[in-house]
Amino acid sequence: MKTKIKVFLASVLALTLAISGCYYDNEEDLYLGSSACDTTNVTYLNTTSGELAIEKIFEHNCNSCHSGSTPSGNIKTDNYEAVKANIIRIRGAINHQSGFQAMPQGGSLSSCDLTKIDIWIRKGMLNN
Repeated sequence: MKTKIKVFLASVLALTLAISGCYYDNEEDLYLGSSACDTTNVTYLNTTSGELAIEKIFEHNCNSCHSGSTPSGNIKTDNYEAVKANIIRIRGAINHQSGFQAMPQGGSLSSCDLTKIDIWIRKGMLNN
């Protein structure tokens, strides 16, 4: 009789764990229909289409700390020349790679913004 109870309790425990297993929502998966990531025309300068260009991604996520005469980490993101000169450090930080301080602090860029930055880099980091 005790064996049956143990088997039953073990079964209930296993079923509970299976049903309540780890689950992490990904914002972009949850809201897939609300706005797709348009990467057809990635540019550095802001476009008229309303899509955030590379310049605006940095403006919205980085420039509050990484601009002016004393930028955090001595990395500026508020102008093309500075971004291009520091792209290896910037890319490592925003992709949260080992050996780099993860940026932005306390968060991360969306996978869409990261993809846009990668495309811009692969296309030669043009100032367009």
